[in-house]
Order: sequence, then structure tokens, then C-alpha cells
Amino acid sequence: MSTPTMGLTGRDAASTPKVPPPEKGLIPEGLKTGLIFALVLAVGYLLYDNYQFQNQSKTDILKLTDDLKALDNRHKVSESKIAGLMGEVTETQQAVGSTKQELKKTAAQMQAEGQKTKAELSQALSTKAESSQVQAQVQAAKTEADAKIGQVSTEVGGVKTEVGVVKSDLASTKRDLEGTQRQLVDVRETLSAAVAKNASELAELRRKGERDYTEFEIPKRNQLTKIQDIRVILTRTDPKKGKYNLKIVVDDNSIEKKDRTINEPLAFLVGHNRLRYELVINWVKKESAGGYLSIPKDKSLSAERPAK
Repeated sequence: MSTPTMGLTGRDAASTPKVPPPEKGLIPEGLKTGLIFALVLAVGYLLYDNYQFQNQSKTDILKLTDDLKALDNRHKVSESKIAGLMGEVTETQQAVGSTKQELKKTAAQMQAEGQKTKAELSQALSTKAESSQVQAQVQAAKTEADAKIGQVSTEVGGVKTEVGVVKSDLASTKRDLEGTQRQLVDVRETLSAAVAKNASELAELRRKGERDYTEFEIPKRNQLTKIQDIRVILTRTDPKKGKYNLKIVVDDNSIEKKDRTINEPLAFLVGHNRLRYELVINWVKKESAGGYLSIPKDKSLSAERPAK
């Protein structure tokens, strides 16, 4: 017994009405027109799509070509940069080699300096210990010095008082010296008036009768010449300037008069009674000189005995 077949719709195939197939060669006109139009559209689309594809492909190819050229240029630039970098790397390697040598040398120097510094530090530490002792000694010395300074300050105060007294005495002495200087000026003026510059003036002095006058001539230099109770030696002459050097030997003593001028009185004391003699040179030549010696007449009144 056969089982009836079921269609896709669930119905019995036997119950489905059958449609007769179309006859071969018979296509409706409307369908033909639609098919032709669809075909034309499809062909047109294909042609358009192909045209668009070709245009797009050309654009892509041109762009790709430009990109390849730019890439090639960048590649060349990169190669140039790489070559430059290689040169710099070589120089850097050489520099690093020399720097290495310098670093080794510097390290050796630093090590040596470190050893030296270490030794100096050890010495400084030992010196510091000694310095502590020295500081203690210095402090003790300072304390002692302060005490002495205080004592000296006290003594200085007393000295200042004494200095004030001395200053007062000095002021008084200064006034006395000024008076003595005035007296000396008076005596010098008196002596100048009592000096004879030539024979006539010497005769005038003789007429006054206050002193005795002895004229003399020294015939030669460096030769001992006696005048009354004294002796003289002419040691140097300067006729152009009217100057001379003379030694006077009296009472076993030698009195030297240097760089004296003519008509200048040379006063000196003679004997136990200290009589004031005056010697005047009136002229000088190359080897000789002449003048006079003045001696007081009244020896007792003219005596200048040394103060007791």
C-alpha cells in the first residue's frame, strides 16, 4: 500500500491542482522587453563600473608612483644621513678611545691625590691634637699677659703724670734756650765787629787795647807752624771759594776746624784758666795762608774756669 507524498506546503500532492507548463518558444512580449532593459542596464553598469575602475586605477597608479619616488628620495636621504652618522660614529669611537686614555690617566692622578690627601688628613689630625695643647698654653699665656698689661697700664698712668711734669720742664728749658740763642746772636754780632779783615782794621783793634794781636803766615800745607803758645797745621785750601781746613794743637790736644771761610773767627780755650783765644785767617793761597791770633790782655779777668 503506497503512502501519499506531502508537498512543501504540507498539503497532499494529489490534492494540489496542476498548472500546465508553458509551451516552448512562447515568451510574453512584456517579459522580453523587461529582460532586454535589465540586460541593457546591467551592461551599462558594467561599462560604467569598468570606466570608474580604470580611472581609479590610473589615479592609484600615479599616486603609488609618487609615493615610490618620495620613498626613493627618503631612502637616498637616509643613506646620506647613515653615511654621515657612520663618520660621526667613527670619530666618536676615536674620541672615546682618547677619552678612555685620559680617564685612565685622570683616575691614576686622582688616586695619587687621594693617597696624598689621606696622608695630609692623618697629619692634620695629629697636628690638631697638638694644637689643642698649644691652645691651652696660649690661653694661659694670654691670661698672664692680661695681668701684666693691667699692671703696665697702672704704671703708664704714673708715667703720664711724670711726663706732664717733664713737659712743663721742657717748656721752661725751651724758653731758656731761646734766651741763650738770643745771647749767642748778640755774641756773634760782637765777634763779627771785633774781627779785623785787613791791616788797618787790625791796627784799630790794637788801639782799643783790650787784647794782644799777633800776625802770622803759614808758609806750607801740612807743616807745623808755631804761633805764640799754640801750633797750627794747614791741611787744605780752596782759594777760589776762600775756604780752608786747619788743625790747632793746644795743651797736647788737637782741635780740627773743617770747611772754614776767611775772616771767620775760630775761638778756643787755652790753659788751666781757660783763656779764650781767637784765630782769624784773612787770606788763603794754594799752599799757604795768613791771619792773626787774638789773646786777652788781662788773663785773670778773662779766665773761663770750668764749672764745679
